[in-house]
Amino acid sequence: MQKIPPAYFKMIEFELYNYDNTKEEIEVIKDEIIGGSPRPAGEQARVTNTAVSDPTFTKAAILTTNVTLLYMERTIKAIDRALMQLSESHNEIFELKYRQGNHWKQVLSKMYISERHYFRQRRELIEAVGMQMGICGFGSR
Repeated sequence: MQKIPPAYFKMIEFELYNYDNTKEEIEVIKDEIIGGSPRPAGEQARVTNTAVSDPTFTKAAILTTNVTLLYMERTIKAIDRALMQLSESHNEIFELKYRQGNHWKQVLSKMYISERHYFRQRRELIEAVGMQMGICGFGSR
C-alpha cells in the first residue's frame, strides 16, 4: 500500500491534538441546541403546511442534521474506535503526545522506546484513525 498523503496526515494529527477540545465543543453545541427557548407551558404544537411546529422536534432535527456537530461526533468516534483496536503502546503515545502535548523526545524518554518504534507507532495510529474516518488509499507499508 502507499504512504499516507502529508495533507491527510496533518489533518488527522490536528484532530488528535484537538480531541479533548472537540469533545467539549460537542457538549457546548448540544447544550446550546437543547437549552434553546422551550415552548411556553400549555401551548400546543402548531401544524404548518410542511411540518409540526414543535420545539422538541425542531431541536432533535437540529441535533441530527447539524453538519459541524455530526463531523465532530464522527471524528471522536473514529479516534475512539481506532484506539480500541490498537495496542496499549499506541494509546500511550496518543495520551502523551496528543492529549498532554509532550514533544516526541519527551514521549521517548517517558515510554522508554526507540525513536524508530515511536515513529512507526505514531504512523500506525494516524493510519488507524484515518481508516476509521473513512479516508482510503493508504495503509501500512
